[in-house]
Amino acid sequence: MAEEAEDMWHIYNLIRVGDVIKASTIRKVVSETSTGTTSSQRVHTMLTIQVESVDFDPGAQELHLKGRNIEENDIVKMGAYHTIDLEPNRKFTLQKTEWDSIDLERLNLALDPAQAADVAAVVLHEGLANVCLITPAMTLTRAKN
Repeated sequence: MAEEAEDMWHIYNLIRVGDVIKASTIRKVVSETSTGTTSSQRVHTMLTIQVESVDFDPGAQELHLKGRNIEENDIVKMGAYHTIDLEPNRKFTLQKTEWDSIDLERLNLALDPAQAADVAAVVLHEGLANVCLITPAMTLTRAKN
């Protein structure tokens, strides 16, 4: 799950055409009554798609992943197209046929906030010292003495 804009950038660089994404999404469902009238409603569902295109909107901090559904459910048939929108704080599962060294290096970089630290600081106060790393999103205390 991405927690901030920088995480979305890392995810954008991890997902490729052919990868499989599973996430909660909203699907418009149209139903027809016996009299022929139709109504539509938006339904939350869990979908698994094989990614055919990846689009990143940095302004909205969203990834738009288009692909075909590969796990049928009550709402979406197998092979139906859908676009899953990933945004910060939305859980998802990414499956790849192979995680290459570049993917693994990117994951290590994204998961180690110390890699993004802009400044290191030592904060002293009467017998107490804190070693901190300052990133754009947080301050991490690395040592206390």
